[in-house]
Amino acid sequence: MKLNFDPKNLLKLRSVRRVAQVFFFSLFLFFVFVTDLRYLKGYPVSLFLELDPLVAFATAITTHTVYMGLLWSLLLIIPTLLFGRIFCNWICPYGILHHFIGWLLGKRRAEERERIESNRYKKLYSLKYVILIAMITAAIGGTLQIGWLDPICLFHRSMTTVILPMINLFFPSSIYVRQYFHVGAWVIGFMLLFLVGMNVVIPRFFCRVLCPLGAFLGTLSIASLWRIDRDPTKCVDCDLCLKSCEGASDPHTQLRKSECFVCFNCIEDCPEDAISFKFMPQAHRDVAPPEKPEAKK
Repeated sequence: MKLNFDPKNLLKLRSVRRVAQVFFFSLFLFFVFVTDLRYLKGYPVSLFLELDPLVAFATAITTHTVYMGLLWSLLLIIPTLLFGRIFCNWICPYGILHHFIGWLLGKRRAEERERIESNRYKKLYSLKYVILIAMITAAIGGTLQIGWLDPICLFHRSMTTVILPMINLFFPSSIYVRQYFHVGAWVIGFMLLFLVGMNVVIPRFFCRVLCPLGAFLGTLSIASLWRIDRDPTKCVDCDLCLKSCEGASDPHTQLRKSECFVCFNCIEDCPEDAISFKFMPQAHRDVAPPEKPEAKK
């Protein structure tokens, strides 16, 4: 059964993805601002948190209670099982922030080969799965620690304890912000600067290395029905598909489904049209071996 997306349509999907990124990032910021009680007015400010399946899963384990609001997170599992880690690159506001910062820094990498090398998979990227296991283990033990590194919790905490108080500090007469620094805000501020700054060393450092939600969704995405597929008969091993790969998911060889952010960059960057987005492609795509030279007679 073939339900393949045409590459030309995928370029349109990339434009849709950018619109989605701007929309969800702006929506998240709007909810952050209206959490000031003067502007709350019934807005669903907890929407992003309620869409977080890792928060729902860990909370249920720790409290032995399923909260109705967190059932919304089940909606996120559906597209993950269909398309993979689409949340990380299309919806997650913290992921979008790192995507943007990584894009800005990537423009400074003039050498094409340097950009390719920066997007190769590294064993370090498996650390997020260790963090996920540790946090789930803590939840089983009755301690909920997901909020330390869950991207939604982390970004919201950074905004309310660091960014908004800074706006209030520099613009004290603003009618829109009434947030003040909390004890320990400098720790959260340092953490924000560190994680964003690490994009200089590793593009999307937080998403690739630390994010427990990404690890959780990555585990689910192994069963996704659609995925990036490389045709070894067309591939010339130029590795250009790595040039803008957001997840370092090895699209140039056997794809790491759990790492793919479904950004579609590899499809546009491939000069041979060897990469596509397919419905249930072959489980294993072996690189075609080079032809053996004929023996001299």
